[in-house]
Amino acid sequence: MTTPGRDGNAARKLSRREELGVESRRKIVEAAAALMAERGFAGTSIAAVSQRSGLPSGSIYWHFESKEALLGAVVEEGARRWFDALPGSDRLPGDPADRATAVVEAVVASLEQHPEFLRLLLLIALERREVDMTSLAVIRRTRGLALERIRKVLFVLLESFDRTLAERLAGEFAPLVLCLADGAFVAQHIDPDTDLRRVFDLLRRALSALARDLLATAASGERR
Repeated sequence: MTTPGRDGNAARKLSRREELGVESRRKIVEAAAALMAERGFAGTSIAAVSQRSGLPSGSIYWHFESKEALLGAVVEEGARRWFDALPGSDRLPGDPADRATAVVEAVVASLEQHPEFLRLLLLIALERREVDMTSLAVIRRTRGLALERIRKVLFVLLESFDRTLAERLAGEFAPLVLCLADGAFVAQHIDPDTDLRRVFDLLRRALSALARDLLATAASGERR
């Protein structure tokens, strides 16, 4: 295992002790993420994290000064994995139809592959009185980053119509898509037969139809 040097370029090999530290931190964060997704923040104790991770409580407190700090790490790591699953413009095909299909597939896959993280965000939102303001700030920042990532995905999806229009619609509809993702995730947990691909494909078709309609209206107004 290597890590970037101070100049950001040169990499150095971690010592065995450092590798063990990285590995123990990973185990702690993964154990805490699973427990918090199952029990919520208030229902997850350091003792439970210790038991699930197989590491002593002292090791947990060596990496994280409090349960709140551990929650912050759980949210940030979960967000990183979730965002990595969402498509960037460099990973999408050039053809608009293929691009739209790829976006829908990637969004659905992100919901299916990261259920614990998404469940955790919803549980934390429902037990806000049990969570300190610093941890809530981390969660709100994460959702803000999610909104920005969704906005970029929508822009890529709609830019073939008109870049200015795509920018506006992407900004207006990003919150709706995030709310839809929240609802779709809950719906699938209530009813595992919920067809997420159909849900998001309907959204894609609705946005495309709206973009075409707005462009046609604008063109009609210019002819007058």
